[in-house]
Amino acid sequence: MSIHKVEGVVLKNQPFRSSSLIVTLFTREAGKIRGVVKGVHREGEIRQAGFEIFTRAEIVFYEKKRSDLHLITESAILESYHSIRDNLETIAYGSFLCELVDELTEIQDPHPAILELLLTAFHYLSVIPPEKLTTVFTVKFFGEMGLIPYTESCVSCNAKPIERGYFSIKQGALLCDGCRSRDQGAPAISPAGLELLRTLSRMDMTEGLRQPHSAHAFTEVHRLMTQFLNYRTGKVLRSRRFIDSIRPALSK
Repeated sequence: MSIHKVEGVVLKNQPFRSSSLIVTLFTREAGKIRGVVKGVHREGEIRQAGFEIFTRAEIVFYEKKRSDLHLITESAILESYHSIRDNLETIAYGSFLCELVDELTEIQDPHPAILELLLTAFHYLSVIPPEKLTTVFTVKFFGEMGLIPYTESCVSCNAKPIERGYFSIKQGALLCDGCRSRDQGAPAISPAGLELLRTLSRMDMTEGLRQPHSAHAFTEVHRLMTQFLNYRTGKVLRSRRFIDSIRPALSK
């Protein structure tokens, strides 16, 4: 087994046998990895803290060549993001970010930019309205994954420029009026929504969070990204269902 030291964020953990954990992390050097942490429950809360969701840590793991479940031996906490853990709303939206990354990334497929997106999102989650933050994150994440490559022209006929059109959930791309028949279910996207989608695609995440946009345009892009995510995963993420269930209480 080869040994590696990587920096990453804990996406989730789950109990394994009587005293161990299976931990999933997204790391800068190796992408998403999964590993067993042995005896963690016997060694107290300090050791467990290094493997809690949202934690940014430096991890040492032994890579198993015949399995994608490695052996994690050390965790040095770099940032705990206590501000996310302070209330139910930020916990829910932080969990959504982690679940999104876990669902749509492959094991040991490095994307350092995705880790930077996560760290930026965690930094701003307690100060930016979370629905706005997760919308910006989702657009940037899909872009980094190459899932929304076309925002300037029609994906079918390459017609330019498109000022209004339709967003194909199946392709994650734009269709013009003439090509809408290729995907009859593609919802319309307004000029303001299209401009916001293009702007967020071009800007880095911090700029996108600071950019003023109409609430209507953000709501439209959020709806389209949610539909696209549900299509790509074949389900509504558990964390999104939880957010929807607590939204009435949060709005009081």
